[in-house]
Amino acid sequence: MERWAGAMRHARAAAAGLLGAGEDEIAFVRNTSEGVSHVASGLRWAPGDEVIINNLEFPSNVYPWLNLGRKGVVVKTVRGVEGRVTPDMIAAEVTPRTRVVAISSAQWLTGYRADLAALGQMAHERGFHLFVDAIQTAGAFPLDVRGLNISFASFGCFKWMCGPVWTGVFYCARERLEDLDLTSVGWNTVKNASDYATINFTLRGTAERFEEGSPNGPGIAGLLESIRLVTSRGVERNGAQILELTDYLAEALLSRGCRILSPRAHEGEKSGILVFMPPPERDVDQLLRRLADERVLVIKRMGGVRVSPHFFNTTEDIDRLVDVMGR
Repeated sequence: MERWAGAMRHARAAAAGLLGAGEDEIAFVRNTSEGVSHVASGLRWAPGDEVIINNLEFPSNVYPWLNLGRKGVVVKTVRGVEGRVTPDMIAAEVTPRTRVVAISSAQWLTGYRADLAALGQMAHERGFHLFVDAIQTAGAFPLDVRGLNISFASFGCFKWMCGPVWTGVFYCARERLEDLDLTSVGWNTVKNASDYATINFTLRGTAERFEEGSPNGPGIAGLLESIRLVTSRGVERNGAQILELTDYLAEALLSRGCRILSPRAHEGEKSGILVFMPPPERDVDQLLRRLADERVLVIKRMGGVRVSPHFFNTTEDIDRLVDVMGR
């Protein structure tokens, strides 16, 4: 058990470093949804309070907020335009009753990367919490939660983090800790948790209070190694290489009559997700089968093909994808 405890300490410090957070602001969760639910179910709501989401979000960042309808909370859904959800679109919906704006750092469908700096500034000025689902950028692009005025963030670690499934990270700004009621409580929720013979219901003064029971020790040990992997070259360098690869891919696809569906007009909105439609004469499902047969791993999204190169990919990998398409 001590071995796992040591891995957890190191992993917590590593996760905090990855996010620009304090170790006291980090909790381990099973997945993104658990972190979203800590916030959606933990905040103290009044009828008429508002949450702003958008229609491009993955369900993990939708259903926990919709569940608040039973408490009289109004959930506003901003409709994206051409795959984008800009700060101006969100600002138009903010009122004095807005408690939370929930958004993904990059959208799973379109790859649009949110302007978190503008949203964080808006949250500071207009008094709402900014919640970020970071699963599509954690490990691939830098995320400074303190500098961006993010109140809460959550992400599973099996995507860009290259970590094991059933592990995730939840960030709660220390000044927001007492804003959340606990919806799940166990032996590890309290101070002096290892003193099992003494019952003293005094909550931990850190985000560890959200880790109510025995931890997933092996999974968190794997998470530690994944953080070491994605930070070994520097996350900024990861992001730069990912953007170089997606730019390279976009240029190759356009030259072959494909249509890019992901927003890419501005540097800040690009991510590691690029969705394209092949030329009209090519059947998408047939193309996907051909790529799978050649062990080129992509997936269908928005009726097209989504490609998501990471730092370990190369231009040769992109060339192979394009070559298979052309055969």
